[in-house]
Amino acid sequence: MKKNFLKKILSLGLIAVLTVGLTACSGGDTSKKDESVSENKKEKQVVQIGAYGSHVPFNYMENDELVGYEVDIWKEIAKRNNLELKYTVSSDVAGLFTMLDTGKIDTILCQVSATEERAEKYDFTEPYMYSPGAWFVKEDSEDVNKIEDLYGKKVGVIAGGVDIDMYNDADPEGKIEQVVYSNVNAAYKDIEIGRLDATGVSRPQGLYLIKQGDVTGLKVTGYNGITETDIFPMLKGKNNELLEMANQTIKEMKEDGSLAELAVKWFGDDVTVNPDKE
Repeated sequence: MKKNFLKKILSLGLIAVLTVGLTACSGGDTSKKDESVSENKKEKQVVQIGAYGSHVPFNYMENDELVGYEVDIWKEIAKRNNLELKYTVSSDVAGLFTMLDTGKIDTILCQVSATEERAEKYDFTEPYMYSPGAWFVKEDSEDVNKIEDLYGKKVGVIAGGVDIDMYNDADPEGKIEQVVYSNVNAAYKDIEIGRLDATGVSRPQGLYLIKQGDVTGLKVTGYNGITETDIFPMLKGKNNELLEMANQTIKEMKEDGSLAELAVKWFGDDVTVNPDKE
């Protein structure tokens, strides 16, 4: 009787030891697994972007949300590279470049064109668009086919814009009066009411604005001889990892056709092909 009782006790003790041992092993594995999962979770890199915010259809506010062609490109860059985007919206172009220069933002959405002067200070992403330059003029006025057609007239230019250099180079005698604006929409309105004769506009954007009814009483005319190569600028040598991510993604989007799809969505045409090389 005692012998059987002792056997029972020993058996139960062995089962308890085995149970504790198995539980301990199982607990150890779970801890390691949780550790591994935690290590694999990567925090999203935050990208600070400055946007003009009223440059239709590139980037503009709609129902308190920033939308547009450039915005859609960066959404795709963020999606493919696990990035979080934070925007600072300002209608002051010169101010946006100051923010870029001081490291407050990583890049700018404002249809920024690649120029030799900017190349000295900024790294450029792969081009996402090519924009032949033209002019907005009043619908019932004569066409402007070249810069010389603007002699004796008033043209609107945007502070910090490349048009200023273009006019200065082509018109050293100052026969064209340049009127500086901080907001391009004000220039469009002044042409419509006759205060201004013309202002520069990329042909794709101008045709889009007329088609959408965002400007009235104006037409797109001429070619200024310059096709802008539109890029996203980053302060030279300061953001190599982000630059590489953006470049790789834009290249992939060109190859898989998604960049052309976005262009057609916003402009009704594939503006990602350089017309000067066709």
